[in-house]
Amino acid sequence: MSERPGDSHFSNVAWRSWRSWRFNSGAWQAARAVFVRDWHGEWRTRAALNSALLFAVAAPLALSFNVANQKLAPETLGGALWSVLLFAALVGLSRAFIKEEESGTAALLKLSAPPEAVLWGKMAFNLALLALTQIAAVPIFIVLLNAQVESPSVLLATLILGDVGLAATSTLLGAMAAQARARGALFSAIAVPVLLPLLVTASAATSTAFGARGDANLALVAIAAYDAAMLAAAWMLFDFVWSA
Repeated sequence: MSERPGDSHFSNVAWRSWRSWRFNSGAWQAARAVFVRDWHGEWRTRAALNSALLFAVAAPLALSFNVANQKLAPETLGGALWSVLLFAALVGLSRAFIKEEESGTAALLKLSAPPEAVLWGKMAFNLALLALTQIAAVPIFIVLLNAQVESPSVLLATLILGDVGLAATSTLLGAMAAQARARGALFSAIAVPVLLPLLVTASAATSTAFGARGDANLALVAIAAYDAAMLAAAWMLFDFVWSA
């Protein structure tokens, strides 16, 4: 076994997270248990899902009235779609950790599951929530705004990669914001600047799917790089944030 790298607290946290994930055979089962627990709780109340769906459906409906009988440029459609998806995500994804603090179950979760299991379980839950929201929101957006999808494969790849970035970022920042007093407002305030690069690149890739000129592959690579950076940051920092 390699020697423990570095003496700094940051290195210790990253090493402890890697070692527990590498050698704890029950980590996957614990992460699955966290996901199933959150999913059952959400399915009973549907608080986050209903909030995200309501915004994701109402926003394209309002836009369709304002631009009735107008043909929007692909660049405008790409930016509008990801603006809707981003703010719908901010409405729903913050609940993953806030509900733990509000119900007083955060301390119990810290005792019953290792940090890496909480991270991947919550991230999987956020990813599932995003997928369900977009299954309803994206077709409604396309129909109401009369968007022509020239490249369905690019649109699908952008949505998948964008969801991964949204889920990873929201999970890490949600754990940070949940411990503050103004949890909901703080989450949005810190999430928007961090998610801005994802919003810009995803909008560019989506606009090419709607027929705009541009290199879709370059935009998709940029989104994938953002995802990799946020996944690495979440994996290295979550233990410190969750244990604080």
